[in-house]
This record gives sequence, C-alpha cells and structure tokens, in this order.
Amino acid sequence: MAEQDIKTIYEQTLAKMTDLTDRQKAVLRAALKLFAAQGFEATTTAQIAAEAGVASGSVYKHFNNKQGLLMAVLSPLFQGTLMTVADEFIDENFNDEYLSVEQFIKAIVTDRLYFISNNFQELKLLFGQVLANEAFKSELIEFLKNQLNKSAIVEIKRMQTAGIMVDLPIDIIFQLLFGMAIGYFGKLIAGINLRSIDEEIELVNTLLIRALKK
Repeated sequence: MAEQDIKTIYEQTLAKMTDLTDRQKAVLRAALKLFAAQGFEATTTAQIAAEAGVASGSVYKHFNNKQGLLMAVLSPLFQGTLMTVADEFIDENFNDEYLSVEQFIKAIVTDRLYFISNNFQELKLLFGQVLANEAFKSELIEFLKNQLNKSAIVEIKRMQTAGIMVDLPIDIIFQLLFGMAIGYFGKLIAGINLRSIDEEIELVNTLLIRALKK
C-alpha cells in the first residue's frame, strides 16, 4: 500500500500550474497549512502572509479577499489533488483479482483508514467546503461514480460470481465498505478516539468480513 499524503500531492499539483507565480503558490501553500490546522475563520491573512514570507497586502492583491483565497486553495486541492488520490486508490486496489473476500476487505479498509488518519486536517477542510459547494459536490460524485463503475463493480461482481462474496446489491456493498470509512472520519471530527488506528482497522475488518463473506 502506497502511503498517500495530501500535502505532497498538493505540492505536485501546484508545481504543474504554470499560470501561478512562485509567490502565489507560496500563499496557497501557506493558506492550506493554516486553514487545515486552525480552521478558515480562525486564520488571518496576516498569518498567511507571514507563513508564506510575503507582505500582507500582496495576499489581497492576488486573491481579492479571504473567501477568494479559500476558493483558490480548494480548486487545485479538489480538481488536482483529490482526483489524483482517488485515481491512485482505484488503480492500487481494484486492478487485481483478489483470492478471498478477506484479502479484498483488508486492502480497502487498511488503505482508506490510514489515509483518513494521516490526512485528517486537510480532509476536514476539503469536505466541509464540498458539502457547502454544490459544484464541487456534483463533480466529486460524478467522478467517483465513473471511477467505481470502471473497476470496483467489476471486481465485486467477479467475487460474487465466484461464490466467495454474498449476493447483496452493489450499492449496499459500497455502503458497507465506504460507510465504515465515513463513520471513522466522523468520529475524528467529533473527537471520539477510543482506540488506536490499528485496533480500529482490525475491528472494521472483522465486521465487514462477517457481513460480506459467503
């Protein structure tokens, strides 16, 4: 399992954006770091400027206002970074034939729960805005639907045909698999952290194997 780090992939996304100056990229990088760590409302443009090593006035010069800066941060985060993360997840976890339901579930659960744990602050910022922005939300849903249709459904149907996975509707299987990850993310947001990430993964694996193994 390749460990995915949103900050690293975001940096790679910014590097490809030739329409931005180095100073603008520094501001976006600093804004992402502070928005994720402190929250949007608690972060001031003066803090962002200091973190980026630029004059305070240059932040508004390039991005008009704080809300405009947030949108400038989120656009490459959503359209570049998140799409790269999703592509890598699909390629790594759904392009091989699994020998057992246990192997399949452990790969998916371990990958996604570690990803959420390691990138929690950035994900909280991103999905808070996705829920508030219909355009981002629609684009994300369409992208994930297309990606899952191409590979995940094929592998699940293969395991059902092979008689190793229960014959539940595909949407229910997705709900079970990804609902666990969403639930874990929700617990972190609520500050409910009752066990280590490894203990969490083991418990989720056990529950899903019982639910999906034929």
